[in-house]
Amino acid sequence: MGERTRPWPAGTPNWVDLSVDDPVAATASYAELFGWTCVRRGTDEYWLSSVDGRDVGGIGAKRTRDAPSRWTTYLATDQVERTLDAVIAHGGRVVSEPREVQELGRLATAADPGGAVFGLWQAGEHIGTDRRTDPGSLVWSEALSRDFEAAKAFYTTVFGYEAEEIGGDGPRYAALYAGGRPVAGVAELHPDLPAGKLSPQWLPIFATDATDAAVGRVCAGGGDVVCDPFATDFGRMAILRDAESAPFAVIRLG
Repeated sequence: MGERTRPWPAGTPNWVDLSVDDPVAATASYAELFGWTCVRRGTDEYWLSSVDGRDVGGIGAKRTRDAPSRWTTYLATDQVERTLDAVIAHGGRVVSEPREVQELGRLATAADPGGAVFGLWQAGEHIGTDRRTDPGSLVWSEALSRDFEAAKAFYTTVFGYEAEEIGGDGPRYAALYAGGRPVAGVAELHPDLPAGKLSPQWLPIFATDATDAAVGRVCAGGGDVVCDPFATDFGRMAILRDAESAPFAVIRLG
């Protein structure tokens, strides 16, 4: 697959980054887990992570110490301010105001009505990450919600997604389509899942070549397991938390 040069369709997850107290330790941990190359950007406390020379995401220091350590999924937009207006109009809120990132693009962060935080990225010279299936790559992101219908309505209205509900018994799930392709999902949090285990948020899912081995490496590095490895239609998946309790998922595709 060639390197993409055009911005992603609006609503497509086009970047992820991790905000933590100790980004140096986090870069070492994720580099071991996924084989990432992590390079510090100038004098900022922000590292770009790549696989085979292609950017996957970033790891940086939290902007405020009292904020939780977390992964943020960024959604493509043609105009950050216009999207934030829609977020507010439909019950969400602004978490951080729009700002320029040099010539790379513009970003902001927001939260849906259930509290799940997500980012907005308006591409300049940097369109974001490639969507690939190689180990270490971001392959999917999904919004977790305790109010499935409200979350689905919010995202389809704000971003213009088409939603296709899939699955049978158990928590509900919808695939979100942008540009005629599935790009993300909305998942209902299981009502029996303790709030301390997994709260409303956007969950990034990274490819791995061995799910169970990845679980072992995360636990050995001070993280823990939210959901033990389980079979999906797309491969073997597990939901984890890193050493600073930031949730993410891994999947061996196939």
